[in-house]
Formats: sequence, structure tokens, C-alpha cells
Amino acid sequence: MSRLLAAALTSGLFLAACGPAQDTPTATNPGSETPETTDAPVADTNAPPAVSPTAPVDSNGIDTVGYPDGWELQPFWSGEYPNAFSVTQGGVTVMGHEAITFEEYPPIYCGLPNKATYSPWNVERRESDDLDFIAMVYPTTFTIKENTRIEVFVGDGAEMLDLRAGDQLIYKSYLAEGFFIAEKDGIQYELNEAELPQSTEFEQGPEDQEWVLVTCDDAEKTRAWVLFEDALSAPGVERYEHIAFGEATDLP
Repeated sequence: MSRLLAAALTSGLFLAACGPAQDTPTATNPGSETPETTDAPVADTNAPPAVSPTAPVDSNGIDTVGYPDGWELQPFWSGEYPNAFSVTQGGVTVMGHEAITFEEYPPIYCGLPNKATYSPWNVERRESDDLDFIAMVYPTTFTIKENTRIEVFVGDGAEMLDLRAGDQLIYKSYLAEGFFIAEKDGIQYELNEAELPQSTEFEQGPEDQEWVLVTCDDAEKTRAWVLFEDALSAPGVERYEHIAFGEATDLP
């Protein structure tokens, strides 16, 4: 497990971002991030950026149905400012599922409360409704086209990694501000895409599929997994635009 993700799982903090060469449709201005508070010495300015609050997810306890080989579960949503949605009127119903599903399966029609905002950063709603935010991602490969030496983060520190022309690495998951998790020879590194030669060739894969486990607004408090795109397609649901880094609230 990567250093940043290990810290995230134990502290309730995660990085959220998008994959290479993808434009996040939300307000993806990094803004003025507040660095993590720690008793350790001031971190290297080239280190991966500070993380923002969201709930940890136990990937071993989440069922996925129908996903072909190659897809993996990622315990956070993508985007320096992650995707989010709000309910803007009463009586809203979205389509959910009992488990995370790749294709069409019997739905759960799930009512959501008016003015609720579903964002990894909405701490109050996340706790009251016991929300879990995960994404299904498809790791791809990228190829180094010229010899290079770059700084990477692994374990508790940084080191230099020598890469040779023709080396292929696995692009596992983006973190934030250019940093992502890459795997080489079974070892996972955190590195900055800007450190790689411009000639590096990235393989493009399917878009991430982002899911949130919600508590439906019914007497039984039904639990359902809702795909972000399915939520946005429901009348009375709109994309939520974060106005401050790491912060989100229900609508007033």
C-alpha cells in the first residue's frame, strides 16, 4: 500500500483527483490547500500535496458484480475537487443497486432527502447517512521512451528511481496535483507526472465509475449503491460545485 493511502486509511484522509490527460468537469482549481498538521519537520515542497477529509472504505467488505477482469476498487473519488451532487427538490428518487454493478441489474429506487449534498467532503452528511465513496478504476500501462531518473515516494520516504527506455509501468490511480500511484516490478510508487519525460506514452483506459453507498429516505433506511452518473440523470439532482477546498455542506 502506498504511503499516502496508508496514512489516509488510518487518519480518515484521502487524496482525490483524476487520471492522466483527463479534465475534471468540476471546479478543478487547486486553490489554497491547507497542509496536513503534523509534528514531523516541514515536508519537502516536492512531496505529494496534503489530503482532505473523507471516510475510509474497507475494500474487502464491498461486493462488486459483473466487472470484467482488470477493474479494481479505489477507496476515493477522483478530482482535486471531487465530484459531488445535491438534491434540489422534494420527492427525488434515484436508481441504486444492492451491490456495485457493471451492467444492468435489478434496481433499488431510492428516495433522497431534499437539500442533501453527497460529497466526500460533506462530513455531517457522510456521518449521519454512513456514506461510503468508492470508484471502480481500470489500471493501464505507460511506457518510458527515454532513459530518465525521477524522484518517487515509497514507504515512509523519497528515493530516486532509474527508468530505462522501454520500461513499462502500471498506472494505478491518480492522487492530486499531478501525483499518482504507479507500479513497477510489484512495487507501488507515488510520483509526479510532470517529472516524467514528455515522450512518455500513456495507454488510455475506461473512465472511472464512481459509486456512493447512501441511506435511502424511507422507513426501512434502505442502503443502496448509487452511480454518480445515475444520480445526475434523476430530475431534481444537480452537480454540486465546491467553493472551498476540503469543504462541502447540504444546501441552505
